[in-house]
Parts: sequence; structure tokens; C-alpha cells
Amino acid sequence: MPHTRYTYFLLIAALMLIGAHNIHAQYYPVNYFVSPMDTPLYLSAPFGSLRDNHFHSGMDIRTYEKEGLPIYAVADGYVSRIKVSAGGYGKAVYIDHPNGYTSVYGHLLKYEGAIAAHIKSVHYQEKKFELDNFPTRNLIRVKKGEIIGWSGNSGGSTGPHLHFEIRDTKQEEPINPQLFGIPGVDLFQPVLKRLVVYALNNNRPVVQHNIAINDNNSIKTDSGTLLLDTLVIAKGLTGFGIEAYDYLVNENKTYSIYCTDFFFDQIKRFSFRMDRVNFSETKYINTHIDYDLYKRDGYRIQKCFLDDGNKAQVYPYMRNKGKVFIDDTLIHTIHFCVGDFDGRSHTFYAKVKSNNKTAFSETPCNDLVWYPNNKQTLKRDGITIFIPEGALYDTLNPCVLMTKPNTKGLLSAAYQIHTPNTPLHKPITISLDVDTTNVPSPKLLLAFIKKDGSLTAAGGEYKQGKVTLNTSSFGTYTVIADTTAPTLKVIGLNKKIELSDTTKLVIKSADNMSGMSTYNGYLNGSWILLDYDAKNDILQYDFDEKTVFNQKQELQIIVTDRKGNITSWKGEVIFKK
Repeated sequence: MPHTRYTYFLLIAALMLIGAHNIHAQYYPVNYFVSPMDTPLYLSAPFGSLRDNHFHSGMDIRTYEKEGLPIYAVADGYVSRIKVSAGGYGKAVYIDHPNGYTSVYGHLLKYEGAIAAHIKSVHYQEKKFELDNFPTRNLIRVKKGEIIGWSGNSGGSTGPHLHFEIRDTKQEEPINPQLFGIPGVDLFQPVLKRLVVYALNNNRPVVQHNIAINDNNSIKTDSGTLLLDTLVIAKGLTGFGIEAYDYLVNENKTYSIYCTDFFFDQIKRFSFRMDRVNFSETKYINTHIDYDLYKRDGYRIQKCFLDDGNKAQVYPYMRNKGKVFIDDTLIHTIHFCVGDFDGRSHTFYAKVKSNNKTAFSETPCNDLVWYPNNKQTLKRDGITIFIPEGALYDTLNPCVLMTKPNTKGLLSAAYQIHTPNTPLHKPITISLDVDTTNVPSPKLLLAFIKKDGSLTAAGGEYKQGKVTLNTSSFGTYTVIADTTAPTLKVIGLNKKIELSDTTKLVIKSADNMSGMSTYNGYLNGSWILLDYDAKNDILQYDFDEKTVFNQKQELQIIVTDRKGNITSWKGEVIFKK
């Protein structure tokens, strides 16, 4: 049997790894903080999960698909920040603690006590919903275990949960809350699902093997999983990547892993640990993973080698950046140990052998070259592209093509700027020439053309014959005009001008092009606070102690999109109680 030959090696390798994933080099106070909830912490996303354009900066705690569960301060401190936004963390509160850390609580339904009173007064002082407020030090003090708010689904949340963080206050750097003794429930070991082998002799890694691991091509032993076939690869500089997942409370849903160790011929070459990640480094996830495979096929391969453009500090150990040079025809052993925070791990083994041939080199699109450490400007007929220094992760041979699609409403040619499968670390600037003879220039913006030909508003402003946009995505762009005002409808208003809802006023308002900009409500001429739920296109006024019931009142709602198109509704209403 193939595994017999490797039993001794696998056993020794496994012994080398015992306890490796449960060692956390830096000391963190594990008895200082209490849990932010009084339920077991079942997670919908662990710290450091792989997200679009960033590593997840906290732990997402399940609230059983409910809103309104109590959220507690994890330690004594004072409220240093209250942020309210239609996207992002929605309604969030930040608490500074005397031990040098800050706790963050996001996607709240509402605030509690002095926090609620303070932010409501600021809403009415500034007459706006979105706020980023920094109360003076010690203005709002909280005690450990005090209710500070209630769980919700506000902001960019895709379902009710609590987003919870612990940050280093001075560096504003998120740290894995489990390092402080706040455990997420995790009952299963991780598993490795896919192995990818890259030739690294060119600027861009070239895939040599992409293998989904299954029962037909591997066997399970007491020490781990072994790939049966020896992989034949090109000679030269080589890198390896893996698709791996953790299971938490069952084996039906996958989550991101906590750590990985990669060994070549039993020598450690690379380690990844998700203990802390600085916001300035979080976008390096785009080069930590194989971005092209993710965009094309939907799964994330974590590279076990470091690209030249990757400056993230989540790799505690590297030897030659995890890359190996193979220039012989011997059989070499590789293995990966993927682990969770509690020390459970899964080990995967494979054998590789060089065919003594050089890997295929991709043909560049053209002679144009963009370098990651240079700024460069490309000017062609109808288009100007500016690439700032540090926008690229690696040297690029970009393709820039112009087409003239026969699509109604387009006000310029369409320009394909390389491919969306290539990530950007910083925004680039695109300017397209446009003729404003038949269209008001303030209404102009750029649109992104999808594969199916449909349009998505990208934004931008007109100036001196061009529409200019800062964008974090390559792709195909054109100029359009937004001359349509947002829609607006008061929900539940009957013929007697009475509202059916006795707790709140709800307005459905949406903009299908440039997006909502401002939204204001007035009762009898006085401004009222409208919560904006962008993902559901809802404006909501919650009745409170100042609300007048059972009599006619004049209600006015005014909404504006980003291109200045306005919709207004005015009429009489009766709030029933």
C-alpha cells in the first residue's frame, strides 16, 4: 500500500506539529474582558475571515436570526466613538478601556441609556442621520457587563448578528478576540480541499496543477491525508497554494481557517496566523489569495508563498518567502498543517517531482508595462488613465481596448481597461472624453459594463470635457447620464391618511443609478430623524416621547440622488396609537 512507505515519515511530521497551532507568542490579558453577549458565541465569521478586499477585522456573533438581544460592555471604560452609517458597521459604538484596548460593537439595532440619549441629541443638532461622533473623554462612562445597545442588522449586514472587535487603542489595530479569552464555539477540525502548484519564473504565477482533493485521489491515515499520485512539475521557482476551511458546529458550513504551516522536505518554509491585522494592510488579501481564480471560479486559494507586492504582517515565519527552487528530478515531499484557534489541525501530504522542463510563459497582451512602484499615465484617443505608485501588486502588461457598442444611452465609447480579475491595491483614475451638447454635464457619470452587457453606475464627475472617476477595479467603462429622480412612497397610509403602523413611519425610497445622497423628513416644518437602511431602500422614523398621535400633521419627505435629481412628497398624516 502506498501509505505504508510513508507511515514513519507522517508520524514524525505529526509529532513535530503537536501544539503548534495553539501557541500565541504575545501575551494578552485573558481574564480582563467578559463576553459581549449572554449566549454561547456561535460565529457566522471568525476573526480574519477572507472577505472581498479585506481580512475580517472582528468576529461576527450569531444572534439566532433575531434583533434586540442585549449587548454588554466587555470591561469598564468610556465611549470614545459612536458611528452611524447606512453601510459599513451601521450603528456602532467604540469603548476605550484603561488597559490600552478598544472594544467595538457593530450592526446594532439601537443604543441604550446615555449613549442613546447623546447620539439622538447630536442627530437633531446636526440634522442628519449619518454621524461619526467622538464624545469627550469620560463623558459617557460604562461599567463591565452594562447594556450598551441591542443587537441588530444595521449597515452593510446581510443578516442579524453582532460584529465584535478588540483593537489596540494606540495603533487602532484589530486583534483576534479569542486571544483575550473570548472564545467562539468550534467543535470540528479544519480540512484541506484543494492543492494548487504554481510556476513562479514569470511576473505572474502560472498554475501548473489545480487539484480538488477527494477520496479517489487521496487516502486518509492516522497522521493526515496523502495525495496518491506524484505531481510532475516544471523545474525552477515553485509555489504552492491551498483551499482550506474550518468547520465550527457542524460539517455543513465552512469558515476560514486560523493558521497554516507549509513544509518542503520536512523543513518549514511558510506560516500564516490570523492573530491581528492592521487596517493599512487588510487589502493585501488580494495578493494573499489567488485573485484571478477567485474571480473566475469563486473559491479562494491561499498562497503559501509571498508575492513581491504583499506587505501584510500575518506571516510569522518565511524561508525564501515560501518559494522553493527545484532543479533536480528527485521526489520531494510537501505537507501542510491547517489549524483552528483551539489547536485542532489537519495535515495534508503530497509528493512532487520535476520534469526538468521550463514552465510555459504567457504571451503579454502588448509592449505596454506598468510597474507597482512607479506612477504612470496612459493617454489614448478618448481616455486618460493614471496609475499611482503602489496601486499594483506586481508588474503588469495591461490590455486597453476601445469598442463602440450599439447600446442605447451610452454617451461615449466603451473602454476595456485590462480585466477585473487583476486586483488593485489603490484606486486608479479614469477620465473619458464626452460631448455634452445634448446632456447637462452635472448629470454625467461613468458606468461599469458587466459581462452580460448590463450597466452598473460607478460614479465620477464632469470637468472640462471629461468624466473622471477614481476606481478600485479594472474593467469596461463608458459614460452615461442620470436624469431620473429617486422613487418615494409612504408605506401603510390609507385613504383616511392614517398609518397602519403604530410604532414607526416607513418610507420606501430607491435610486437605480447614481445612488441616494440626502434624505430629510419634516413634521409640521420641524426636521425629524430618518434612519436609512440602504440595503432595503427604507427610510424609517421611530415614534418616541415627542411624537403627536391621533391628529392631522403635515409630513414632508425630500430625497436627492448623487446627481442632484430630487423627489419630494408632502401631505397630511395621522399617527394612530
